[in-house]
Amino acid sequence: MYKKMITPIKALALATVCLVGLSTAAMSEEDHHYGAHKGHDWEFGVSVGYVDLKTEGEEGTMLDFHIMKELDGDGLEKYFSVGVGAEVVFSHDNHYVAMVILAYHPTENIVLSVAPGFEWAKHDGETEREYVTHYEAVYNLDISEEYHIGPMIGYSKTKEAEDYTVGIHIGIPF
Repeated sequence: MYKKMITPIKALALATVCLVGLSTAAMSEEDHHYGAHKGHDWEFGVSVGYVDLKTEGEEGTMLDFHIMKELDGDGLEKYFSVGVGAEVVFSHDNHYVAMVILAYHPTENIVLSVAPGFEWAKHDGETEREYVTHYEAVYNLDISEEYHIGPMIGYSKTKEAEDYTVGIHIGIPF
């Protein structure tokens, strides 16, 4: 049990140190203000993290890319973004995911998303494809107008498997 918990503990410790350092530097800027990325219609994002493949009894590393567009308007739609993403989980049997993303922004810094898609993985020498739903929560800290960074947690579920993710998200608005 101890060995299984050491990797996520190291990942969280590293994430905490990075976030404290970056947020301290960002807050010390004289002209810094939250919401610097608002007004940009698009975001390119990258997430890296630790994955617990619960059903398979394995651990892995995750790399995720997405591109999202904020919806236009002054009504309810201003709280949503849509996009596409791709993810790879590096483990004994790598998992590859392609998904469509719907994100909700309840506050300036919080992003909650649901992403249905397909996952490909080799099991017993054969590549299998399954429908997957991925849920994610991110807390963004604006570092500058060029990017934001923050912790993320995620959960993915297929018909037969589930996994949990913790990591760091970096967003680059454009």
